[in-house]
Amino acid sequence: MKKPGKKENKGSGKEESRLDSESSGATEQSPGDESEASGAEISADAACREENYMLRDQLSRLAADFDNFRKRSARQMEEYRKTVLEKVLLDFLEVSDNFERALKSSRSTEDMASVINGLEQLSRQFDSVLEKHGLEKIECEKAVEFDPYKHEAVQHVETLEIPDNTVFQVYKSGYALDSKVIRPAMVSVARNPGDEEPKEE
Repeated sequence: MKKPGKKENKGSGKEESRLDSESSGATEQSPGDESEASGAEISADAACREENYMLRDQLSRLAADFDNFRKRSARQMEEYRKTVLEKVLLDFLEVSDNFERALKSSRSTEDMASVINGLEQLSRQFDSVLEKHGLEKIECEKAVEFDPYKHEAVQHVETLEIPDNTVFQVYKSGYALDSKVIRPAMVSVARNPGDEEPKEE
């Protein structure tokens, strides 16, 4: 007759071995799991390299586009400058033509009044071309107050003829382009002589 205690011991041993095998299976990874993890790392690395390549390619294209834009802008600015210069020169060619006609007529006439009249007309035409392109002559007459922003004093003249610190004589006209002085007028400035200091006795 078998003892019931031994049956219980055998059953408990099988149960323990089954539990040990389950626990070891839960903690240890199979070769298939390791290959899956390695494959995931490789695919992430490949995706990173592909993104890096795409970004480098995009940066290279942007740099090329910017360089082309810079060159195109430079060409357009040069073409615009030549177009504006051409228009200005065409306007001055009209003045040049009238100047040549005035010279020819002055050689064959003794009427100096007509020559002077022709030169005055040329001067007005020349000034009108300058004004057309935004260049204005700075108003500068004798006895106007000296303005260091519009006038350049080349000398002082002692005189009582006009007030102190006013323009005495204009040597060269000044010009402003769109209200900006690009060349001040060269003038002499009046300086009133002061009273002589009383002599000490």
